[in-house]
Formats: sequence, C-alpha cells, structure tokens
Amino acid sequence: MARWLSFFAEYNFTVEYKPGRLNVVADALSRRPDFETVAKPNSETATVAVMTSSVPSTTLYDDVRRAYAQDGEIVKLLALSHNHLENR
Repeated sequence: MARWLSFFAEYNFTVEYKPGRLNVVADALSRRPDFETVAKPNSETATVAVMTSSVPSTTLYDDVRRAYAQDGEIVKLLALSHNHLENR
C-alpha cells in the first residue's frame, strides 16, 4: 500500500465516485487481458510448441568455458585458486 501511495503521490489527480450504472467503462478497465478466453489450439499447434520448448536455445555456458580456457590471465587465476584450495 505504501508503495502505491508513493507512486501516485507524483501525480495530481482527483478521485470522483460514479455509481455503477453511470460508470460504464469500469467493467472493461477491471478485466485482466490474460484472463480473456482464447480459441483452443489445435493439436498441430500444441505439438510445435512442445517441440520448440524442448530444444536447447543457447550455448552460452560452453562459449564461456572456451573463452576462459583461452584467456591466459583467467587460466593463471584459476590455477592459483586451485592451488590455494589444495594447500588448505
């Protein structure tokens, strides 16, 4: 509640009460768009969605590992770190 008060404090507005029968846009404004009914997807659409989401989409981890292995400074730092841990 405090966050909303802080947010709206930046605006200069007046709140006016309108009875339900006069406030015709209230229903449209209060409906969440993600609750709207959507046509049921056919089986082809559902299959494509599953196939798309199950394919790995990035090689970032491998790219970072390769870059670390090729960076001389990082190799030295990792060696120092491993040696320090082994000598404890």
